[in-house]
Amino acid sequence: MKVNKMFFILILTAVLGYLTWNQWKARQKLPNGPTPLPIIGNLHQLVYTCWKSGGTVAGFNEFKRQFGKVFTIWMGPIASVHIADFEVAHETHIKRANTFGARYAKGAINYLREGRGIIVSNGDFWVEHRRFALHTLRNFGLGRNIMEEKIMEEYRYRFQDFTKTNFKNGGIEVQSSSFFDLLVGSIINTLLVSERFEQGNTEFEMLKKNLAGAQEKLSILDAFTPFWLFKSRIWKWRTDAIFAPSHFILGLVRKGIQKRVAAIESGDHVISDEGEDFVDAFLIKMEKDKKEGVVNSSFTLDTLAFDLFDLWLAGQETTSTTLTWACACLLNHPEVVRELRKELVQVTGGTRSISLTDRPKTPYLNATINEIQRIASILNTNLFRILEEDAVIDGHSVPAGTAFTTQLAMLHTDGAVFKNPEEFRPERYLENNNLEKTLIPFGIGKRSCLGESLARAELYLITGNMILDYKLEPVGSIPEVKTRTPFGLLKRPPTYNIRFVPIDK
Repeated sequence: MKVNKMFFILILTAVLGYLTWNQWKARQKLPNGPTPLPIIGNLHQLVYTCWKSGGTVAGFNEFKRQFGKVFTIWMGPIASVHIADFEVAHETHIKRANTFGARYAKGAINYLREGRGIIVSNGDFWVEHRRFALHTLRNFGLGRNIMEEKIMEEYRYRFQDFTKTNFKNGGIEVQSSSFFDLLVGSIINTLLVSERFEQGNTEFEMLKKNLAGAQEKLSILDAFTPFWLFKSRIWKWRTDAIFAPSHFILGLVRKGIQKRVAAIESGDHVISDEGEDFVDAFLIKMEKDKKEGVVNSSFTLDTLAFDLFDLWLAGQETTSTTLTWACACLLNHPEVVRELRKELVQVTGGTRSISLTDRPKTPYLNATINEIQRIASILNTNLFRILEEDAVIDGHSVPAGTAFTTQLAMLHTDGAVFKNPEEFRPERYLENNNLEKTLIPFGIGKRSCLGESLARAELYLITGNMILDYKLEPVGSIPEVKTRTPFGLLKRPPTYNIRFVPIDK
């Protein structure tokens, strides 16, 4: 018995020694970072530092102060390189975009997708589906005047609709995030499936509840949890918590697809030459591939579900969350609202809506939207990519297979670039014309958000016309400009009610 115990200790010591030696050798090829332990890496330091600092972004900023603008954190046995400097990010992601463009497709983000969709896929599949999505959305007005008409139609409809149901105390009183969810969600949903969401739509409310639940539960550690652990019985508690909401959402998406297919088969829905929405265009592409005898086409009803899931997530959640942050910032800074309204009335004469063609004449509105996006920086932790070949990052030779990311929230709170970054000051962009170049809320390089032009149009038109048409008043106390999910993947805005008081014209 004593011999067996000694043998076990020797084996354990040998294994730990081997892992320590391998880790030490690997660290020589990576940027500096806290000293990791075998198996658990820097998890203990990461959890403690983020907890002590009050959030993920603050914790990473502490690592930056200790180890420099590019540093390594070991997520268990997996090394991850974090870029916290704009110049390094630009040099790697823009100048060497092909080397730094592959998505890290392991862990929670790819557990359900399994290489499908647009956010996580790589290689020919990603190129083909991203290109198809961009082409299709442009055909339906993205980047053209028709898109402005669709946004403004939904903007007017939503305010008129809530005037009927939520008008009291001289204005429209709403829960901010719910209001913008319906407004922005209907814009993207019209593009995808030609349907607007209405108040009281139980499916939409369940979808939003599940989507929020899934994103608020995700953390940076889940990105590096291996599939086998997610599928094991010992991890079922975590797997269910994270993925049950996503299963529900995908179920709704698939139900919608089957509904469209059934309508086509029954003759209730007739597809025009280019289709009426993204689903039509996708089905046309499927039929085209079938007629041309394309072998193993990646355009199937299954991949359509994941493309829709990713497009809705990218087109709805990000913009809605940013607009909720926008109103929180503006309620705290009435002086900014006054300056905005002064500029917008001067441009429009107070007799018409603000238009995308007015952008060159509204420098203060442009600066305000920039500052809103900087403050919002809606991801506490940016999505990871992976090196498919050896590369150099800030003078360090980093081996192929290493996970890395540019931490956008860190760039946007860099005091060396944005003086007093905790302050909401649109004027900073007017004082420094080059500052806007360092603001990258939609990501950088080949993996930047494909819905950027739609989101920019929505933020400009909705924010500008909201200031022109309404006074903003808090219902109750003014919300604190502080996230309620400092440790989650998504940087959620505060929860608050707002009153939109119509301005007499």
